[in-house]
Amino acid sequence: MIIVKAPFRVSLFGGSTDYKGFYEQYGSFLIGTPIDKYCYISMRYRPEILSKQYLCTYSKYELVDSINDFKNPLIRETLKYHNIDKPIEMSSTSDIPARTGLGGSSSYCIALSYLIKKLKSENINKKEIIDAAIKIEREILKESGGIQDQIWPFAKGFSSIEIKKDGTYNIKPLPITEEFEQILQDSMVLIYTEEQRNNDVIAKSHEDDINNKYQILETAKRAYKLFEYEDLKGIGELVYESWLSKERISPYISNSKIKVIIDDVMTMGAYGAKLLGSGGCGFICVLCNPKVKEKITKKYKSSILEIKTNKTGVTTIYE
Repeated sequence: MIIVKAPFRVSLFGGSTDYKGFYEQYGSFLIGTPIDKYCYISMRYRPEILSKQYLCTYSKYELVDSINDFKNPLIRETLKYHNIDKPIEMSSTSDIPARTGLGGSSSYCIALSYLIKKLKSENINKKEIIDAAIKIEREILKESGGIQDQIWPFAKGFSSIEIKKDGTYNIKPLPITEEFEQILQDSMVLIYTEEQRNNDVIAKSHEDDINNKYQILETAKRAYKLFEYEDLKGIGELVYESWLSKERISPYISNSKIKVIIDDVMTMGAYGAKLLGSGGCGFICVLCNPKVKEKITKKYKSSILEIKTNKTGVTTIYE
């Protein structure tokens, strides 16, 4: 039995510029961090004394005769891609609800790909695993979206991701001190909107906009300079500026509930706020000083998700 975990992420800058149609023309630049919330997956080859079926337990239970019979498309295509050729049993769970803007499906795909490599005693190559997850989600399953979520699980703490026009990418730690990293982490608070995204419409609605995405890209580059200066207030202000650009991409991205929460925390004195993920639901990330954070936490206490940065990436828990 092998058990692995992969972190979810908070993307502060550059979201939507990681769509292929955009980065092939202009490149992409993103800033964010993996966090201490995870998906967990366990797997083993089934003992021969058991049935020759494939068993998978997640929010549902599937016992099938062939990988092709799995109804969960991500699990089915990931197992097929990595050539699982004999019965396995696997189980998975998560620290957060699905489809809430923290990169959950991609973290799951990364964790599963990593786990299969371990199970088959193959070399762990981060780039191969990332590229496999991108191919599975974007090409095989033809799901709309960018490629940052497949990369973030291998980042360590606050980092930047540069995606070049040819699709190659680099992950680099932000040039900040440990003291400022702690300040930045302590300034963040996530508010759950109590909703989940149930379809691909929102992600697909990002594909055609160019002008607002270009503004998001330029804002991410400006934000990098503020990280170098360790200007927390300025970073927060650009988070909000970037959100306003993203909100204009599509009418599906925001709604009245999201607007009310963001307007409220900004009125309370937050430096900046944005909805995480492609839009419509999930978690709102707020940057603020300690006093404002205390007020926000008190008001939204039942919807607050406490987070810390993750610096280990995808890891094996047990083997």
